[in-house]
Amino acid sequence: MTSSVNSVVHDDLQGDLQDLQGRLHAALDGRLDGGLYTDDASRSLWSTDASIYLRRPEGVVVARSEEDVRLALAAARELGLAITPRGTGTSLAGQATAPGLALDVSGMCDILEVDVENRRCVVEPGVIQGELNARVASDGLVFGADTSTSDVATLGGMVGNDSAGMRSVVYGTTADQILSLRCILANGETAELRPMAREEAERRARENEDAEAVLLRGALEIGERHHEEIRRRFPEMIRRVSGYGLDALVEEDTVDLTRLVCGSEGTLALVTRAELRLHPLPAHRALASFQFDSLALSARATVELLEEEPSAIELLDEVAIRAAREAPAYRESTSFVRGEPRALLLVEWSGDKRDLDRRFEGLEELGNRVGATEVVPLRGSAEMAQTVKLRKSTLPLLLGTNNKEKPVAFVEDAAVPPDRLEEFITRFEEIVHRNGTWACFYGHASVGTLHVRPALDTREPEGVARMRRIGEEVAALVRELGGSISGEHGDGLSRSEFLTMLYGEEIVTAFGEVKRLFDLGGVLNPGVIVDVPPVARLQKMDENLRIGPGHKRLPLKTGLDFSAQGGFHHAVELCNGSGFCRKKSGGTMCPSYMATLQEEDTTRARANMLRSVLDGTLPPEELTGDRMKEVMDLCVGCKACKSECPSQVDVASMKTEVLYQTGKEHGFSLRQKGAGHVRRSLALASKTPRLYNALASTGLARRAASLAGIDSRRNLPKVTEKVFSRRFPRLPQGAGAEVALFNDTWNEYQRPEIGEGAVRVLAAAGARVSLPEVVCCGRPMLSEGLIDEARKNARRNLGLLTPLIDAGTPLVGLEPSCILTMRDDYAKLLPGDERVAKLAGLTRLFEEALLELTDAGAAPDFKEGPPVLLHGHCHQKALVGTGPMERALALSGAEVETVDSGCCGMAGLFGYEKGHYEASMQMGERKLLPAVRESEDREVVAPGTSCREQISDGAGRRALHPAEYLGNRLPR
Repeated sequence: MTSSVNSVVHDDLQGDLQDLQGRLHAALDGRLDGGLYTDDASRSLWSTDASIYLRRPEGVVVARSEEDVRLALAAARELGLAITPRGTGTSLAGQATAPGLALDVSGMCDILEVDVENRRCVVEPGVIQGELNARVASDGLVFGADTSTSDVATLGGMVGNDSAGMRSVVYGTTADQILSLRCILANGETAELRPMAREEAERRARENEDAEAVLLRGALEIGERHHEEIRRRFPEMIRRVSGYGLDALVEEDTVDLTRLVCGSEGTLALVTRAELRLHPLPAHRALASFQFDSLALSARATVELLEEEPSAIELLDEVAIRAAREAPAYRESTSFVRGEPRALLLVEWSGDKRDLDRRFEGLEELGNRVGATEVVPLRGSAEMAQTVKLRKSTLPLLLGTNNKEKPVAFVEDAAVPPDRLEEFITRFEEIVHRNGTWACFYGHASVGTLHVRPALDTREPEGVARMRRIGEEVAALVRELGGSISGEHGDGLSRSEFLTMLYGEEIVTAFGEVKRLFDLGGVLNPGVIVDVPPVARLQKMDENLRIGPGHKRLPLKTGLDFSAQGGFHHAVELCNGSGFCRKKSGGTMCPSYMATLQEEDTTRARANMLRSVLDGTLPPEELTGDRMKEVMDLCVGCKACKSECPSQVDVASMKTEVLYQTGKEHGFSLRQKGAGHVRRSLALASKTPRLYNALASTGLARRAASLAGIDSRRNLPKVTEKVFSRRFPRLPQGAGAEVALFNDTWNEYQRPEIGEGAVRVLAAAGARVSLPEVVCCGRPMLSEGLIDEARKNARRNLGLLTPLIDAGTPLVGLEPSCILTMRDDYAKLLPGDERVAKLAGLTRLFEEALLELTDAGAAPDFKEGPPVLLHGHCHQKALVGTGPMERALALSGAEVETVDSGCCGMAGLFGYEKGHYEASMQMGERKLLPAVRESEDREVVAPGTSCREQISDGAGRRALHPAEYLGNRLPR
């Protein structure tokens, strides 16, 4: 009986939702520059931010213009829907999750004006902070509130949270940068807000009836009514972003309504334009690391170090340092750390070089005075860049473990006056230990703001109970020490309920008055900061948890082994939503997002989609459904997420698993089977190479290939007339140690000259090169989801290579994706096979093998080569880096320039397929192809077969493999 009643209720609710969504489409379809999305998958993709919370919207509007914002707000108001603005969703307190209509303004990303002379700019809310700073850096300017998420954080989101960064002791918070805000209010009116003299504000409030005047009149009355309590309750701190900035209403000389909106988390107004203050960029910056035996000692030293007028003091504890040391991609960022300190302070000074020189001359003495055990100067740009990388990666690194208890963000940005920091840390540690757990401490010591994340398992009721106890105890501690429960990330769903404890009943009453002044109907992000009865109630910190008690997990027998990540579910849940994959430049992740700038093409979206299926938010059949296919479609399997995402979310393997599950459910297509077994096809073509090559150049062949799913604009691959294995016996050999060459498909059947060059170079370095029998590595099969076939090939290769494994002979690969499949993917195919780890330890990229030989004293006698433009292969960059290749190429005396090109866009068969050509070319045109065209005086070098094909198709240049380039430098 209960089951049937629940079914009826569910059907009624589903019908109501569909009716609501139908009315949304009726109101907005055909009118938006952006788009409206109400399908279940899109609602899931926008249901989370970087916090521990999940609120699924009824619909999503991706706005491209101010008019889109107006239309979305009008539709929400008409339908009685809440509306919540968000940028890139990097919020840590849940305020960017939406219970009604999610309004994504990250597409409103124009820098409208830069006024260098007056040090100001005008931006739309979706402008990325780092992009603004890159734009104004050449003019010697900077936007001062520099957050650790600068590569992805939008300025609109920073206004919403009143964000800051490591240099807030100099620049303050975002509120201190605002000159004016253009806002759309909940009733649809536009208000232009700016700071003004109190006399002017009072006059405008008396004499005008426009939106700004109405707000001024109400705000002045609130300020007057609560003047004494505001003065008494609001702590004098740089980093106080909890509640609304009521102190801006009681200043003697000015009234600034922008300080109400800034930090209001989208609850008061929708900002569509911001005029911001810029600052002179310091001539020089320099860092020093001060190491300590305890957190308390580092906090005590902070007070003394502040007397030295630093521009930043950042704290890192042993947990953060250890997490970075254990992550291969981030290990180098800790190279300056000596020994095993309990805590360290990264202290930055800015200014004139001579002043910095004098300061650093006395660095050791300063370290002794503040009790540091080690002081390490960090003045080089590369050294300082590593510390920035370390700071930015701390949270995702901590979350990227498969431990049941993970550091949880809910009290992560409490702030106290710096002179109370030592007591705060000491007592915070006591709270954590009393509740039976541990925590990571790091953050902005210069302004008393720490990011503290206690480790908890929120899937267990006791874990959630401990979270509440810790939250309540920390809130009480902050109040006692005269601090703020939030110094940077806002109140959101984590801390709004503690505002009464922090400020008292009268101030919270004033907050409610401000909310009703701006948003009488309570449509803007309800449930955050203040109660708006009967529209919404204040959300509690332990509600709407993304992973909470009773969290479901769909049973799934996977083709790949994900035990290293704790299972497939854990691998998916490693994505914490921090949005690193939304960066638009630098590195490789995520090439599809860099090309399309669409949320659904991010690494985060793919993980979100999978999580939604696994936890039951979406039905099980969606795992192999059309929408999953769409979200996964533009993933090129580059593996950059495995290294560049600090949480090491391996979406490339997840896509392989999805393709496998889909193939099992619906069958594999002929195209997939053909692509997966490409070695077999090329072997057949090589039987009659001249005939095949002649036919491949014809329009008929292109049309036939088109029927098989190949885009007709692509040149079909050719085969060599004499395969590499037939050429190998005649190649020269060295007399030294043996290395084996993995004869990959492309070397054997298409570009044997690469193998010839490799053997000649390795022989010149003294190596005896053998050519063991092998089959395909399995990478093409994995790219198509043919896991069972890839497993058979992996097992066959292990058998064929057993003598090599037993002898400890290095196996050298020329195609990075092939040899790195053995190193990285075989463990997922053949778990428990001891030979897998042994073989992985023997695999070498060509450049790794060459450097080992030359380090042993057998350097080839290269002629000096022409300058090189190097494009690294994605898998090479993700798992090894381009450093070894750069050093190998430099053995010829060549100048090597490595282009920061990300993915070439071809990615095996991806760029050949119909429906992918445009995206493939967009990826290539982002940086790689223009760089090739502009480097006519350089030899283009690319180790990847598909990369060379993309360069040929897109730029008309023949790129060489590094083995070819170096082989050409040997005397004949």
